[in-house]
Amino acid sequence: MRRLGIIGVGIAAIALVAAAAFALRPHRDVPAPDAAKPEAALSDAAKPGAAARKGAVPTLYCEFTNFADRTPLVGFYFTIEEGGPKPVYAQIFQREQDGTQDDFGGATAPRPEWSYDGSESPAVIHSPDDALQINVYDYDPSKPGTNWFEAGLRSVRYRNLGGKCRHSTA
Repeated sequence: MRRLGIIGVGIAAIALVAAAAFALRPHRDVPAPDAAKPEAALSDAAKPGAAARKGAVPTLYCEFTNFADRTPLVGFYFTIEEGGPKPVYAQIFQREQDGTQDDFGGATAPRPEWSYDGSESPAVIHSPDDALQINVYDYDPSKPGTNWFEAGLRSVRYRNLGGKCRHSTA
């Protein structure tokens, strides 16, 4: 009888651990907290609502995940400057999985200007030093929207990661 009691306690402990692991796992269907949203890192003047008052500034946010994990390993946020022969993607910040973030745009850290090449298939956004490239699938820079589309990050540091991007005007 005592053996059955020990087995019952063991099964209950395993069930408790499994329930806790399930409850604490990241959920894709739960909206991200405000601090995890790209807009949370911007000053009030640079927030999309302020941009809409002064004329919409297109933005692109991309996040990339490891194939076995759902949480983003790295994310990039850009403003899209048009007016030249090709759009220029000025990087606002880069956020790592551990929560560290590199902000760009001040006198000490000017915004890196990534280039867009739509002549390739898929289209590619190249970093200034060409160490990183973002492949974007079914992407048209002239048609911003709020839907996510497929992207891939190619680099030596991050290796090849799958991900998604969202192009918007606000």
